[in-house]
Amino acid sequence: MSYGIYIGKNHTADGIAYLAGYGDEPSSHWLDVVERKQHPEGTMIKVGVTAQANLPGVVSEIPQARETARHIRVNYSVYKGTPAPLTNGGLNEHGVAVRDIWSPSRPELVAMTPRDQTGLNYSDLSRIVLERAKSAIEGVKLMGNLIARYGHTTYGGNSNIIADSNEAWVIIQFAGGQGLWAAERLGDNSIRASRPGYIEEIPIGSQTSGDFLYSANLIDFAISQGWYDPNSGDKFNVNKIYGDGKGKWAGVSWIEGELTALSTRPQKISVEHIMWAIRTERLTGDTAGYGQVVPLANAEHPQLRMLWHTQIGPVVAPFVPVFMGVRVVPPRIRNASISHGR
Repeated sequence: MSYGIYIGKNHTADGIAYLAGYGDEPSSHWLDVVERKQHPEGTMIKVGVTAQANLPGVVSEIPQARETARHIRVNYSVYKGTPAPLTNGGLNEHGVAVRDIWSPSRPELVAMTPRDQTGLNYSDLSRIVLERAKSAIEGVKLMGNLIARYGHTTYGGNSNIIADSNEAWVIIQFAGGQGLWAAERLGDNSIRASRPGYIEEIPIGSQTSGDFLYSANLIDFAISQGWYDPNSGDKFNVNKIYGDGKGKWAGVSWIEGELTALSTRPQKISVEHIMWAIRTERLTGDTAGYGQVVPLANAEHPQLRMLWHTQIGPVVAPFVPVFMGVRVVPPRIRNASISHGR
């Protein structure tokens, strides 16, 4: 059960926003520092899932960007028909951080997912944001454009938190093969936990808000399926209409409450509190394959951007700093032990 937290800068002791979390996967994790690269015109990359996935699909190819950014990411090797290596979190030289967190779609969407689905999977989307995005909003639009153009392969629903020094966005990608997605902006006063990722009410119709983005078909498809009646006067609740209908899970309500209480003190939230939130035994166990805390600070030099990392589950391992400028990740923090389950 992967986990992510975003804390806006108005709540922290140092005035810096933070993105933190961990991943639960059935294989070992390792930390990678990937150099900035130039790619020849016409270079293609493979995306998608194989017939061995729980929701099977077909691997396809899409164009690679001509240049990809230097970044630090956590990789792992195995997940049910998804070609390795897989990526679910990290930070790039432009100061964009991403976390991958599951988010279950409603059963009808899972059932209607094509057996030959093609397009980018959850790992492809996370990796490409690290490779290409120069801001959080650019990362959201990049995901949306790629899904619209090339499709999306799903294991039943997924989400990401994408963040920079100014803002963060929660973006949910829904199952069903319809290219459905929705995104919500988080700002300086936000405290948001995803376990799983969720978005609730969004403005639609004549209402406008710069705090929400979504696929062109999000509203019309819900109406066509009878899941939303625009004449009912009801709010468009994304989680109730397209998700599991549970809203905030109990663990999310608890940790958001704890962090909100800490933020009201004169000292506000420290990096030690954020590390505690990632390693608390109420939400974290042996299946957590690593831990990560990213200070979203403006840096005069990209090499000075950094993240705090644990090479195994944060319940038992210390966080150590890893800077963007490092050339080699020390062996003692590079590899994670085996974990169990996604």
